[in-house]
Amino acid sequence: MTDNQTSAPLHVAHPRRVSWLTIILALLAVGTFIAIAQPNAQYYVPQMMEGFTGSTFKVTSTDPAVPQGIQVNYAESSGAPVSVQGTMMARGTADSRVYYPPPAPDYNPNVPVTDTREFLKVNYNSSMQTRDVQGLTRRVETTVRGYDGRIDQESSTPRSGYVSFVIPQSKYEAFRAELESLVDSRFLTVNISSQNLLPQKQSIEEQQKQADTSLAGYETARQKLVSSHATTLKSYQSQIDSDTQQLASLRASLSNTGDPVQQTQIYAQIQAVSNDLLLLRAQLNNENASYGVQLKNADANIKSAKDWQKAVKTQDQALLDNVATVNGTVSVQWISLWEMAQLYLPGYWIPAIFAALAFISYLFDRRRFGTT
Repeated sequence: MTDNQTSAPLHVAHPRRVSWLTIILALLAVGTFIAIAQPNAQYYVPQMMEGFTGSTFKVTSTDPAVPQGIQVNYAESSGAPVSVQGTMMARGTADSRVYYPPPAPDYNPNVPVTDTREFLKVNYNSSMQTRDVQGLTRRVETTVRGYDGRIDQESSTPRSGYVSFVIPQSKYEAFRAELESLVDSRFLTVNISSQNLLPQKQSIEEQQKQADTSLAGYETARQKLVSSHATTLKSYQSQIDSDTQQLASLRASLSNTGDPVQQTQIYAQIQAVSNDLLLLRAQLNNENASYGVQLKNADANIKSAKDWQKAVKTQDQALLDNVATVNGTVSVQWISLWEMAQLYLPGYWIPAIFAALAFISYLFDRRRFGTT
């Protein structure tokens, strides 16, 4: 007897009804999956840092996407001490030249490793996200002023805020700790750059040596000029006094003799001494005039060297003041609840949770409404 029985088709039990909760959860799972899978790509382009010159500096970041310890070379820009090469310049005649200090040499970015000094210029930049943009912006300003800082620029709208500031280097670490505690680390991105201004410092020190050497040389030259003039003046005056005495003696001899021959000889001697006396007095006047011009030029050289010294000291103080401060910016952005959820549950966690809840609700619907 042949068995012609056929197997019954597999029956999948479905709930008689699907609740709106299950449908909503399923739609949320699909919608969040699509939203995460196709995000709006946004790229942040960092601004060039002002005031940095052609040196190598290290960039550090708390963003894990940014490699640590990157060595970056920036071309020369404004804001730092810059100097150009030049040669000693002279103007005037050979006897009345005025020398001007040579321009400072370019600083050498390749600093020898034996010089381990650090003059770090720090730039701090952070980005914060919050639901209360204006309130957080005010707290950032209060924090800056609480650490003796200065607000350079501030803007605030319900959607975005911006604060540019300067604070003392000595209070930077404490300021940073308090500033970054204003928001959770999930809503904070920090980028810090630092540059050692040692090449500029070495250039300034070299300029200082040149200025000191020039001033010492000008002062020595002036002293030699004064001594030489005094010696020359004494020599001329001695010869003039001698000729004056000789002239008086010859005139006395002329009045005491009645011999025509002797009188003729005395007249000739008086004429020769008088001519020599006139020549000496003319040479003395020329010496005084030349000395006056040279002394004026020497004083001008000394003043120029002292002005150079003062300018170098001002440049050095400006560099130290620059290093003693930290420039920073804080940008504040409004964040939506969806973006907050993505920060707490990154990746596909959100659609996965909705999918799991939808599946649990589906199972519950089967028990509550029965199956077909």
